Amino acid sequence: MTEEEDLKRIFFLECEELLGSAESSVESLRNEASPEAINALFRSVHSVKGGAGAFGMDRLAKFAHAFESFMDLLRKGKAELDQAALDLLFDGVDVLHMLVDESQHGKPAPAARVDAALASLRQRAGLEEEPEEAEPFEPEIPAEAAPSNAIAAPLRQYQIRFAPGPRLLAAGVDPLLILRTIKQLGTASVEAEVSKIPALAELDPSVCHISWTIALDSSAPKRDLDEIAEMIDDLATFEIDAGPEPDMAHEVSPAAAPEPKALALPSPAAPSAPAAKKTEPAAPAAKEPAADPAKARTQATPTVRVDVPKLERLGNMVGELIITQAFLARQAAGLDTDQYRSLFRALDEMSQHIRDIADAATSIRAQPLKVVFQRFGALVRDLEKATSKRIRLEVQGESVEIDKTVVERLSEPLTHLIRNSIDHGIESTEKRLAAGKDPVGRLRLSAEQRGSHVVIELSDDGGGINRERVLQKAIERGLVAPDAQLSDEETDHLIFLPGFSTAEAVTSISGRGVGMDAVRATIAEMGGQVTLTSHPGRGSTFSLHLPLSLAILDAMVTLVARHNYLIPISAIVESLRPMPASIVRMDKQNPMLSWRGSMLRIVNLAKEFSIPGAVEDPTQAILVVVRPAGGDLFALQVDDLIGQEPVVVKSLEKNYRKVVGLSGATILGDGRPALILDLPSLGSAQLGRRKIEAPVGAD
Repeated sequence: MTEEEDLKRIFFLECEELLGSAESSVESLRNEASPEAINALFRSVHSVKGGAGAFGMDRLAKFAHAFESFMDLLRKGKAELDQAALDLLFDGVDVLHMLVDESQHGKPAPAARVDAALASLRQRAGLEEEPEEAEPFEPEIPAEAAPSNAIAAPLRQYQIRFAPGPRLLAAGVDPLLILRTIKQLGTASVEAEVSKIPALAELDPSVCHISWTIALDSSAPKRDLDEIAEMIDDLATFEIDAGPEPDMAHEVSPAAAPEPKALALPSPAAPSAPAAKKTEPAAPAAKEPAADPAKARTQATPTVRVDVPKLERLGNMVGELIITQAFLARQAAGLDTDQYRSLFRALDEMSQHIRDIADAATSIRAQPLKVVFQRFGALVRDLEKATSKRIRLEVQGESVEIDKTVVERLSEPLTHLIRNSIDHGIESTEKRLAAGKDPVGRLRLSAEQRGSHVVIELSDDGGGINRERVLQKAIERGLVAPDAQLSDEETDHLIFLPGFSTAEAVTSISGRGVGMDAVRATIAEMGGQVTLTSHPGRGSTFSLHLPLSLAILDAMVTLVARHNYLIPISAIVESLRPMPASIVRMDKQNPMLSWRGSMLRIVNLAKEFSIPGAVEDPTQAILVVVRPAGGDLFALQVDDLIGQEPVVVKSLEKNYRKVVGLSGATILGDGRPALILDLPSLGSAQLGRRKIEAPVGAD
């Protein structure tokens, strides 16, 4: 990979963050017109523009320039942030996404969509159809193309101080290129300041110790110099002292003013980076709190970009460490603790260090849910238009972090749930008014960490699930027996069955009966569970229970016959050897456990997995009371408990195939393989077989 390709890759990675920040800013402006959100959006768009101009991405840079110009009017109070302006901002961010994708992957953005948004932005910003100012990415006009009767433009005097910062050369920026670009604007007199060059023994070749003072006579507008300052941002000090504006009484031909050549610089800093210093103050309405760039850089959290394969390798190495540590612990278990006291102390310390390393590796892979949540503002707006409903999206818990693999796979199931809530849950404006509700429907997306799981909830204040209609549709489609007696909860969960839909006709939003089934399948593949609660007339809530990490798990090792099965520690409530009086036999096949005033189902693992030689009598076995994330209590019957052990989870589906009741496999400390139980599917499978007699089961 060449240096330019590497810089482009970094720029596109930054674009993901910048456009994510832009979406959040526009969503904030929808609720409140705050100067902070306007300035944040301006900085994001400006940073995209600067990088696009540096790499010659003309369409992206031109659009970002028009967007930035409109934002500049908003932050100076010269334009009104009305509904039309908000719609334009939303549309502008969507088009920026398309143009970045076009520049990165070569997928052409829809020309009509781009041109319409560009024309609207230029009109609102008061720009001409083609901007007159010189842009770094515009081709230079040949001298012979200028008309012979052009009138020379009046000159303006500038005093410029250019002092490279310590990171300028490391960023790949050549100071001479900046000086040449300045000289192209007019007649320049350059004076170098060399007094700060250290002695040869102390000279750092990666730092430029020379600064320059430039006296420039130019007919170019000051914004051309501002563009140069913004391109190098906090990499250097670029102070501009502009003299009085010249008399513009005479008409000036655009071709009379020289244009600078494209300035090939690396992509600009992230939006939080402070802007380069300029001596000319901003307009009062646009004034932002002054900040010392050096101090801001010191206070900012330093970040390093790491390729995903390197993170995967780190995770695998941590997993091998955990397996080795468990093996050493097993081998040392037979030794005399008094005789080998130092060895056991070292093993304890090593175990703690490996645990710390595992936690650190897990946190490195974690990403905030904001990466996913910020995408749904545009989806809700599109569904508003498609359904003619008014929706207010509320988001909470964006800062909750979860494993990167989970974050990447969450977008599709959440999209299906949002579509379902808006299309089937929230009523039309007329129905809401008739029911005495707010005409604007409320959709709330929230996240919260609970122990070793993250719970994501999507709730609406719509009409709730029409259980009578759901049951009737399920019977019509042959998904439920006509004489089935279902509870309200079981009826609600019928919407997750394959092929189920209550829509009368297939639309672009719903009606094919694949969305909710896909949601449940995807969440189950990630070791999670979907639950649903609904209140007629008041709305519904979908809850996704997901593990924080898919790689490392604290588990209880159990024995069934000669086989090891692992139960996640976070799901275990209690383990016991039951008394005969606590076993209630509803029938010969399905004994129940009377536990603390409740009747719990007993799931016999030997019967579930057809394992011969296991203990059959539950009073002679061990019952482990478990509660899956978001599920009900039930008891697992095993022969014995071996002990607690941290394990590395390996996917069965990727290496073998999907097995109901199992979520993965691992290698124990003694080198033997073991299977990890999927508690949600074990619990729901029992419920499904007993309650729902249908050609296609719930699982």
